Amino acid sequence: MSAKKISTSIKKAPASVFGAFIRKCLPVVTGWTSLLVSISFFTGTYDTAQVKLTLLHTGAVVLLGLWAALKVAEWKSPFTRQNFPFLLPILAYLGWNILSFICGPFHLESAEEFIRLLMYGGIMLLIATEFTQKDIRTLTKFIVIAAWISFTYGALQIVDGFLPGADFLPWRGFFTRRIFSTHANPNFFGAFVVFASCVTCAQYLATRKKSLLVLLGLGLVELFFTESKGAWLAYGAAAALGTFLFTNRLFPTKHIKKLNLVATGVLLCALALAGVYTAKRFQSVSFRSFTWLSTFEMVQDSPLMGTGPGSFKIIYPAYKRPQIFYIENSHNTETQHAENEYLEQWATAGTIGLAIFLWMLIFVFTSAWKNLRPVSQLSAEEQERTFYLLGYATALAGLMAHAFVDISLRFASSGLFFAVFIGVIIALSNPPQEDNAGEKICFSASWLLWAARLVLAGAVAYGAWQVLGEFKEISGAMSARKLGDGFLICCAWGVLLFCVLGVCYVYLRSAWTSRTARTGLILAATVPGLVWFYGLFQANHYYSLGVRLVQMGNAEGALPYFTRAIKLNPLLTEYRQYRANTFATTLDLTTQFSPTRGDTNEPSNDYARALKDFAYVLKYAPNHTALHQSTGQLYYAMALRASQGAAQAKSADEFQLFSQNARDNMEQAKRAFQRSLVLDPVNAETYLFLTSIALMERNPAQAQAWIDAHKRGPKGVTEEEFLEKNRHNPRMNALEAQVQKMRFSVGK
Repeated sequence: MSAKKISTSIKKAPASVFGAFIRKCLPVVTGWTSLLVSISFFTGTYDTAQVKLTLLHTGAVVLLGLWAALKVAEWKSPFTRQNFPFLLPILAYLGWNILSFICGPFHLESAEEFIRLLMYGGIMLLIATEFTQKDIRTLTKFIVIAAWISFTYGALQIVDGFLPGADFLPWRGFFTRRIFSTHANPNFFGAFVVFASCVTCAQYLATRKKSLLVLLGLGLVELFFTESKGAWLAYGAAAALGTFLFTNRLFPTKHIKKLNLVATGVLLCALALAGVYTAKRFQSVSFRSFTWLSTFEMVQDSPLMGTGPGSFKIIYPAYKRPQIFYIENSHNTETQHAENEYLEQWATAGTIGLAIFLWMLIFVFTSAWKNLRPVSQLSAEEQERTFYLLGYATALAGLMAHAFVDISLRFASSGLFFAVFIGVIIALSNPPQEDNAGEKICFSASWLLWAARLVLAGAVAYGAWQVLGEFKEISGAMSARKLGDGFLICCAWGVLLFCVLGVCYVYLRSAWTSRTARTGLILAATVPGLVWFYGLFQANHYYSLGVRLVQMGNAEGALPYFTRAIKLNPLLTEYRQYRANTFATTLDLTTQFSPTRGDTNEPSNDYARALKDFAYVLKYAPNHTALHQSTGQLYYAMALRASQGAAQAKSADEFQLFSQNARDNMEQAKRAFQRSLVLDPVNAETYLFLTSIALMERNPAQAQAWIDAHKRGPKGVTEEEFLEKNRHNPRMNALEAQVQKMRFSVGK
């Protein structure tokens, strides 16, 4: 029976051209994703790291799509009797987090982070099951190139600290003289320096290229200028572990004790530098201490299952220490993470999830330890494998040491490398079989195969047109007033075109070399995901444009951008919150149908639209600190409007209507402000509003009670440097004078 007469048939065949092409693409795509995520940044969005997230998401979708197409075409499971024991910790980690997410209380706001966790798990499994030593060699080259680019720009920032203007990019000086290179934050760049240096060491041992020593020296210098405590702790841990493994496992000599002392000295020096930076910025230590205490309280309330992956930012505000508000000196921002990966794993995945996470790490390090042997006993190829195993194991150790005091694993570039390192170590510890002869190859009828190819071509063309068209609109709205702005726009276009054309080539070449229709259909199914993840970047940019217009006083012009951002990314409630605040600013009470303001079925006004958006955000993020106060301010403004209407009433009925409306809105405002105080008991604005309401109600005793509560400070706060901030507030003093006058008037 021929393939032309039936839709599909499965038979034994030698390794296909398609399989060879995909296996060649997988390490290259992984390498390019790692490189671009490391070096890309974009200041045209509100979140400068959004471009890294977009590249991570799209790169992961392409990788997992190619892998799925390969396995389906070969009719072969990625899990075998040989590799399953090595993959079991990863599978357990993924399985438990899926269960924890399903059982968690909040899904919308945590969905994006949960999806990213699944991508990390998929990348681990892909590398562990498919990557050969040759593939790891290719990946390592990409990581070293990323280090060269990132370290070079870091050096330019160092020069800029002494010669202002050397760094011509628009984000120079964000952290004064602390450098951050292409990673938006000195701490994240410090983490990158640590693990990139470890991988570079492995490459040097394998190739003996002296230029890599220059790169290592440059990284060490730049680590000093990051002034990152966590990075120095990580560097010390990685250097000490690397030296210990190098002398005790790879090159055991009679000088082992002396070299171990050197490793200990390196660790102590790193700890000393971390101590210097701690004394210089002790406030960050206080911030972390209070955050850890609050996180531990979260653990105590959900010890077994946790609150679900990605839920930390939603639940944490209910546990947030009042001291944090004083330290941050802000009330409209939320802490996103626990500043300690292990504590956050414990809080979100529960005790069982943390145990599985630690099991996975211990298993990976144990596998590396067992496979590190004296180099003198190995062949040249085995030596290279051992050097890579040493480098990637120390890189992972440095990253996990940094995770004790920072959120580096939650950041795109560090999180991606966490997955890559685990996958590489398992692949080196349990090398996959390279002989694919005799695989089961799935064949499709020619008409079905061509139909699938056409579907894929259409999907790819549509996706490319959509992405390029939208980015053209975005880049047209960006300003290029300075050299750095224009340079970034050109780089952004270059990266985008490279990624779009690269995906088109890989997808179409895969479909044309494959002999099964399933390949084209699977790859076509990933295109909407690529467009959607790019849409998250686009949404962030529209949000940025809206914020910029609001700051310029053009709230009306900002509303269409907020609406477009919400449509593109419904998972992020922050966009709705900002649109609601903008509605409260414009507060057009004319009832009319306006799609640009978010109306879908019936006409509305800004008051109703704001309340609708506030209610939506509170449904999915009930502990949002600033949201309750914003809601209270809206009700307060409407109460004042109603009071003005009552004063201008032309009849008793009209007066009664406005008066009742004013009382109802003021009562709602009071409740919202009181709810806000539960989450943020140090916000002076909230006390001012509540005091003003009490004065309007001619209740001087209650007004004085709110003033006293503000001066006294929240319960549990004993630090005088914090409480002193409450005692001198000119606006509160003015209200207190009004209270005294009202008391005298009422008494008289």
